[in-house]
Amino acid sequence: MSEFKTGIYSVVNYKEIDMETEILKTAGSEVLHLKSVEEFDMNLPEIDGLICDITPITAERISLMKKCRIVVRHGMGVENINIPAATKKGIIVCNVPAFNLEEVSDHALACALSLVKKLPHYTWRVTRDRSWKLEDFPPADQFQELTLGILGFGQIGQILARKSKGLFGNVIVYDPFIDRQKSEETGVDVVEDMDEIFRTADVVSIHVPLNDETRYFVDITKLKLMKSTANIINTSRGGLVNLDDLSYALRHGIIAGAALDVVEGEPVPDMTHPIFDEPGCLITPHTAWYSNSSLKKLRTIAAEEVRDVYLGKRPVGQINTVEKINGKGKEM
Repeated sequence: MSEFKTGIYSVVNYKEIDMETEILKTAGSEVLHLKSVEEFDMNLPEIDGLICDITPITAERISLMKKCRIVVRHGMGVENINIPAATKKGIIVCNVPAFNLEEVSDHALACALSLVKKLPHYTWRVTRDRSWKLEDFPPADQFQELTLGILGFGQIGQILARKSKGLFGNVIVYDPFIDRQKSEETGVDVVEDMDEIFRTADVVSIHVPLNDETRYFVDITKLKLMKSTANIINTSRGGLVNLDDLSYALRHGIIAGAALDVVEGEPVPDMTHPIFDEPGCLITPHTAWYSNSSLKKLRTIAAEEVRDVYLGKRPVGQINTVEKINGKGKEM
């Protein structure tokens, strides 16, 4: 009989969990592949560890976790986890940072290039209107004549800036906590006022965390600062952008285009929202991070974090303060 039980519940819904099973068996853990929300909730009292993604880990759910020692978020953002409730109950909360930096920066750059070349608009006219007349298509711009603006200069923002330097004529960044050394090494221009990004950039790419201060910070006021020919990209969190305002801005020509990899309401956003009918909007289903390489890295690290806690070790990605780690090994 296994000493521990680890639950895995993910909207990705892996066909198999052999990778996690192989890693966790070294700590004497059975792995439960939870495939529905009902199965997930039913097993909460029995699991010693949980690996999950965007499913809300509420205070109510945490109260049902009688044995749980660790919750690992499949990804970086942990806004779906009630961290104070977990900490109070002595549950370690971890994320998996830096597993998808190349993928997300690649995706943001691909979106920027697509928007500048007006691919969403062109595709819309061809597939919806069956038009092949050049006069129906506005001309694209040349990348070297444009400015890319990056909001948030963390790891992904830095990598995006590095990749974009040879394509765009200028790259400007804003981050209230900017690493000046990194910005100098990358060769970007730092602006002191976030509004300057919106006013100046031809493409704005968002790379900031979602919290009470940043929720809906991209609203109609910010969008009206932008050029009518400008585009905006969000590969961070859906709640950063007011979708109603963005849809209005696109529909009324306040801005030219947008690319969204994240939409508020995930994993089941309102697919009837007008944003899905905007010809200038490129939308992908939260796949910026998604590659064979990143998926393997994500699953491996998450399982190893749970394994280490069972063995009495402190996990690398721990983000809350839980002093005692009660595994098979020593307490820390």
